[in-house]
Amino acid sequence: MSVVPYIPAFLSILGGISMVYGLYLWLPEDTEFLDKLKNVLLLICVISILLVIVILVFILNKTNQLRFSGNSLGKELTSLTQKLHHFRNIVDILVRSKVWAPGLKEYIDDEFGDLNFFAMKEFYKGRSKLALEYIEENNRYGDSENLYLEAKSLLLNDPANSKVDTFTNPRSYSPRILKKWIEHKCGSGIWYYFGYKYASYKDELDVNRIFERHQEKILSYAVQLDTHRYQDMGFSEELLSKLGEQMSEDIIPRLFTLTMQSHQRVPRVINFAISILIILTVFGVFLPILTLLFQIPLIFGYLSIGIVLSILLFITLSIYPFVVKEINTER
Repeated sequence: MSVVPYIPAFLSILGGISMVYGLYLWLPEDTEFLDKLKNVLLLICVISILLVIVILVFILNKTNQLRFSGNSLGKELTSLTQKLHHFRNIVDILVRSKVWAPGLKEYIDDEFGDLNFFAMKEFYKGRSKLALEYIEENNRYGDSENLYLEAKSLLLNDPANSKVDTFTNPRSYSPRILKKWIEHKCGSGIWYYFGYKYASYKDELDVNRIFERHQEKILSYAVQLDTHRYQDMGFSEELLSKLGEQMSEDIIPRLFTLTMQSHQRVPRVINFAISILIILTVFGVFLPILTLLFQIPLIFGYLSIGIVLSILLFITLSIYPFVVKEINTER
């Protein structure tokens, strides 16, 4: 919904133009009229100053609201980011572990080392010949090679990359990589292969092949990620499945949503209020003062009167729908 109510804005502009036109054409320029015009300009200046103060208070109030919500948003962003860090640490252990069928990692890393999981999923776009070759040779390891590519994609910080030379958790995740993970449901493969279909893939993905010290690290990261959910669970394929489900269905989508909110610009209502503030300051304060002090052409005085009164008309006509919108927004 637009910040500017179009009908009040149209009526206000039309009223302001009509007023300036009428004052310019029909009012005389004798001494008595000039005295009255000075009084009117002084009144316009006072009204403008009062409106400027009201708008400044409104802007400061909105800014404080945004600061408060920003603090809450920042805390949740930090929490979700840390959870994703723990999950990626787990995925890093899985990628380096012996859970994979013998020869699978060598096959993917040697033959398809430059293949990006996202490019593979988008093979139908024809952007990657390597992706098409991979699709033709798929299922050598019971389809578990797809999971290996997906796991490596979760260690990327940039969706344009294909290799994970040095895995590091960033301070914050870019919307681009989060969007790609969501688009291709990254994490759901871990949920699927180690959950619903684990009996079918047990030979290709045997969790018992993971070293015990690595199992302990995975369990430790899982408990840090969500103590309530994982503190009573031992290491198993069920643990990995639940981690993949939580990431793909909850953590990553929520982190993306909050990240996009944190990247939003100043709300339009504040930009609009600042615009009115500038117009009032220029045409309602400085222009009347200049007209009175330097006796510049009367058209500038008429312009000042027309603009300030049109802003007053706009505020009067649009205040009710604005209040209703604000109340509904706060619910």
